[in-house]
Amino acid sequence: MLKPHFFFIFFLISTQLQASERPKIGIAFSGGGARGIAHIGVLQALEELKIPIDYIAGTSMGSIVGGLYASGLSSQELAKAVKQIDWESIFNLKSDRNQLSYREKQNQRRFFQLEFGLDKNYSLTSSAGLVGGQNLLLALKRLTRGIRLKNFSQLPIPFQAVATDINTAKPFILEKGDLALTLRASMAVPFAFSPVEIDGHLLVDGGILNNLPVDVVRAMGADIVIAVNISMPLKEIKANSSFLTIASQSLDAALIQNTRRALEHADIIITPELKGYSFTDFAKGVEMISKGYEAIIKKSAVFKGFALNTNNYNKHRADITAKKPPLPKKITPSFLKFTGNNRTSNKLLQNKLEGLIGKQLDIEQLEKETNSLMSLNDFEQITYDIIQNKQGDSGLLFDIREKSWGPNYFRFGLNTTTSFSDKAEFISLLRHEQLNINRFGAEWITELGMGAGYGFFTEFYQPLDYKRRFFIAPYAKFSRSFTDIFQNKQGIAEYDLKRFLLGVDIGMNFGNYAELRVGMQHKRLQANLRIGDPSILPIGTTEEHLLTLSFGYDTLDDRVFPRKGRRIKFNSEIYNQSFGSESDYQKITLDMREMFPINRRLTLITNASLFTFLHSTPPIYESFSIGGLNYLAGYPEGDIGGKHALIFQFGGLYNPTNLQTTHKQREVLSALGIRLVGLLHAGNAWDSYQDINMTDLLYGGLAGFVWETPFGSLFLGTGYTKQGSLNYYLSLGNLF
Repeated sequence: MLKPHFFFIFFLISTQLQASERPKIGIAFSGGGARGIAHIGVLQALEELKIPIDYIAGTSMGSIVGGLYASGLSSQELAKAVKQIDWESIFNLKSDRNQLSYREKQNQRRFFQLEFGLDKNYSLTSSAGLVGGQNLLLALKRLTRGIRLKNFSQLPIPFQAVATDINTAKPFILEKGDLALTLRASMAVPFAFSPVEIDGHLLVDGGILNNLPVDVVRAMGADIVIAVNISMPLKEIKANSSFLTIASQSLDAALIQNTRRALEHADIIITPELKGYSFTDFAKGVEMISKGYEAIIKKSAVFKGFALNTNNYNKHRADITAKKPPLPKKITPSFLKFTGNNRTSNKLLQNKLEGLIGKQLDIEQLEKETNSLMSLNDFEQITYDIIQNKQGDSGLLFDIREKSWGPNYFRFGLNTTTSFSDKAEFISLLRHEQLNINRFGAEWITELGMGAGYGFFTEFYQPLDYKRRFFIAPYAKFSRSFTDIFQNKQGIAEYDLKRFLLGVDIGMNFGNYAELRVGMQHKRLQANLRIGDPSILPIGTTEEHLLTLSFGYDTLDDRVFPRKGRRIKFNSEIYNQSFGSESDYQKITLDMREMFPINRRLTLITNASLFTFLHSTPPIYESFSIGGLNYLAGYPEGDIGGKHALIFQFGGLYNPTNLQTTHKQREVLSALGIRLVGLLHAGNAWDSYQDINMTDLLYGGLAGFVWETPFGSLFLGTGYTKQGSLNYYLSLGNLF
């Protein structure tokens, strides 16, 4: 679109060109999420037409494209970067599981991703954004090559970004400092990303008040302003729409209104045809680049008066390239510094980064080491800078932002399963964590579980060194449960068991993938019968002293749908009269799972579980019971019992997004995170070793759909086991 005064401006331009002077051309890039990738196509076309750009201003995604271009990247380099960026990782709500400690991996299997904290008034509070922005900031840090300037006018192309100061309700112009942090602040979309604080100003996405910064680029000195608008058009909504739809539409209406006002002051308006592309379609970046390119080429006649000849344009680009900051070389840090860590000791952080001093590091290694600090679980964001001391030695400064809602955290969990024809299994969990209690990073956790039974657990986890390799963990636990008792595969009783435990573990961590614990425990157990004959079944209170041994190993790469890795869980309880126990026996449980990726869509699952007692015969209420969704799905939960049990499972997870479906159907399946699951199983339980016979194994299978949700996996399917029945299941929690 051309404004009426454009022809007068064109006349002035012609006069200036005849006088060997050319007008200064500025470009304003609007925000619009993934649609902003089309800005790269606009730049490609302008380069092809040899149109010089003298000033750039941008908002949100427009600031990212504009800022990177202003830093000296060509449009081709920008297009390459967009293809290489892992957008799924940047906008993923989940943490990289490979960076988590073994302890936190197990917590994530039991609790929701969302956590709450307490503010100074002891009210519940939480993160200001669903996505912390850690991965986005590190990606921007890499692309901007660590640029930090007193004024962005010193960039190869002068640049300014727009954010919104939410405390003054005014646009805030970002024109100096850390370029990566500037771009991150301009794209701090409310609810999605947390705000960014710069020079005492709390900043969110600039599109709220100035989505298309025509006025900003004009004030920078531009004679001609090209405005590129990629904003989402308003959708027509109905009166019966949800409150979320109404709220979203209201925000969009305000954004579009300020965009329209800005367009009135632009000289040339470019609106790429992006119908059908949403603000989340980062995977369609290549297509949108083409749309931006086409929008300029269609108006190529408009730009003829601004074009430079080949020699002058090549000189213009050469001048920009000459000002381009060099790619950071590999660094060999001679020291490490930390800032912002008010609750976490420097020694703890230094030991977490053990081996960095004197080691040559590239950007990818720096990002990996930076993210490794996030495993301490008390940080919202960490970035780095390469600095020099007075002696001229190079080092690393890690800027840490601790969670404002910590160090007291509340987490919630839920596991529920129903087979529709049998009773529903249900347990809800509430957990309180206090982190960073002392210089070694001690943790005090307390859990409350409610369901068919209930329980209380508290543990003080005290690392014994700054590397957090060794630890001691005293704990206490109370639980009440109702246990079915079987004899010759027939139910004979139901116990009401109340357990009170006091214990202490000494343990060792092996990296972030394994944990070994050895401990002593005092157990007080009160056994009462709900169903059964008290004249032949033991009841009453027993006191036991025992040794415990546990080992856990976990390299699965995802909380809900792992593609590869292994998980091992071994537990042993050793009862002996020499310890003060009333019996002599050992209780052992072992669970092993392995995931094998076959191709992009199919993952094989193998699983083996063993439950057994060694030596003497244990009390009858210590029997194992199997059945239900996870163990022999053709039987109700706990319907098969004995002193020994064995279960094998083999099957696969399949991502159906490559089935013969329409493009829209594949998009829906992908967005829902749906997988198809199929498992074959074989297992049984026996009362004694003499009874164990592989010919007794009960065979069957389980099949259904699994959805990934913030609350774990949601399963809907059916299972069958020989001599059992066909059961239908609905489950929410930790299926995998």
